Amino acid sequence: MSVSIEIQPHSSSLDMYGEPDRSTAYSLSGDIVISVSSPFSFFERRKPVKILLQSITVEFEGQCELITDDTGYTPFRVYSLSSELLTEQTIELSSEGHEEDDKPCAWSVAYNLVVPGWLPPTAAYGNQHAASEPGTRYALYASAKFVTIDDDANRSWLAACCTAFRSRARVVDAPRCCICVNRFANLADDASSTIDYRVQAVPKEDRESATRFPSNVMLGLRTIVSVPTNIDVEDTAFPVCMRLRLQDLTEAECRRVRMTDFTVDIEQTEQCRSSPSSLYKTLYPLPPSSEQPPRRPLRDPHPAQTLCDVGLAVIPAPHHTITTTHSLFPLDACGEYALAGDGYVFKDDAAPANGSTWFSVRTQIPVDSARCSAKTGVRRLRATGMSPLFCVSHRLLVSLTCTYDLEEGEGGEPARATEVLQFSIPLRFARVQRDPAAPFAPGSAQVVDGVRAQGPLATALFPKASLPYAQTLPAYSQLFDANGDRKIDYSVPLPAYSPASSACSTASVDLLLPVTASFNDPTDTCEAVLPGYSAA
Repeated sequence: MSVSIEIQPHSSSLDMYGEPDRSTAYSLSGDIVISVSSPFSFFERRKPVKILLQSITVEFEGQCELITDDTGYTPFRVYSLSSELLTEQTIELSSEGHEEDDKPCAWSVAYNLVVPGWLPPTAAYGNQHAASEPGTRYALYASAKFVTIDDDANRSWLAACCTAFRSRARVVDAPRCCICVNRFANLADDASSTIDYRVQAVPKEDRESATRFPSNVMLGLRTIVSVPTNIDVEDTAFPVCMRLRLQDLTEAECRRVRMTDFTVDIEQTEQCRSSPSSLYKTLYPLPPSSEQPPRRPLRDPHPAQTLCDVGLAVIPAPHHTITTTHSLFPLDACGEYALAGDGYVFKDDAAPANGSTWFSVRTQIPVDSARCSAKTGVRRLRATGMSPLFCVSHRLLVSLTCTYDLEEGEGGEPARATEVLQFSIPLRFARVQRDPAAPFAPGSAQVVDGVRAQGPLATALFPKASLPYAQTLPAYSQLFDANGDRKIDYSVPLPAYSPASSACSTASVDLLLPVTASFNDPTDTCEAVLPGYSAA
């Protein structure tokens, strides 16, 4: 007799959208397949197998593991959810009638786990040259507990002798099923949406007075920097717009200021921690210390865990943090930009008519999104995000070079003082899921029950496929009760009752189209407006 179980998820990935949110949840569903096959015998016919299934447990677990030369091996359980599929009942399974089949008898038990929306995405980080990649991983585990029902009349003498030496209750485990948790930018936001940052100069405390650049002039420089709300990690460049003007300065001072050039750079900061920060513990409901290793080991730990068990691994210090920073600017690109012309772009800012005029600079900042790290072999560019043991942040470094004419020259160049305005703008790199191809060609008419639908009717009957589905489809609990009955929308008033008349019976399609419409020529079909829907 052979009994095995297998996890067959409906999807091997779980896609989440937007920022991590404790108030959102996602469905992770699939089937637990139980296979039963009759034992093979050379001396007698194969007999049917009967088992009494007592329990089926499915568990979803997420873990973070960090391996670095400085911290050693650090395991952490991010999330754990267990569900019993057989509640207060048992199920009898039998292969009777299929003893001689080549394939085992199989039964499927559906599961549906509610996964919170704050989980960090699957990612690999740390020392990638290890035997197994550390990082954030998720997997499904399942086990079944059953009892074999023996038929005393058909039991062989050998089986009868072995009954006293074997346990009646048996537990079989399913192979681990990896689940990849992805996080994408919210598609409800416009792809071209930007965020503005206002920058105002602040003099440094150790600023030398010998620069002779008037401090009031630099304080009058107003800067607004516009960057994309989300930058796709697959993009090779992103747009940046800088708007500048001088404010609260005289006309003579505005004429003496010129901007010569500016420099940009993209900085990625990675922070590894031996334990979650207090901020992360406050934001998200992590499992308590009693559920963390070594008190409760991980279901699928990294091979480095073996070294920790025998005392050969480095034990990280509590609250140990390692921060590394590197540039994402391409090696073959230059981050210095020189302005064309004489640079006196602020000379007319003092005029009353130019009170709302700004000097704009627009450019494309290149990103080295394909370069891999020589140490780990993975891409250097990561999505902006935070996990219990690993955090990634990005910022745009900008340096504006301005000069001030100290003396107005008659024929030659005047003496100038130079000042550099340095500031940083936070950036957010994210994964952006592209819209899938439309299932039908644009403008093509579709047919339902022999009726060709066009215009608003076609849009209502055949909506364009879009992702994520969570943005377009309501939650299951909004449509159905816990027992599976469809919820009644009491906000829509019921029509007045009228006796049914046999003389005016129409087909279901006539509820959408006038009965006088011709179905032979699709161009003669009149468009009908569907009744509006009032949400509860």
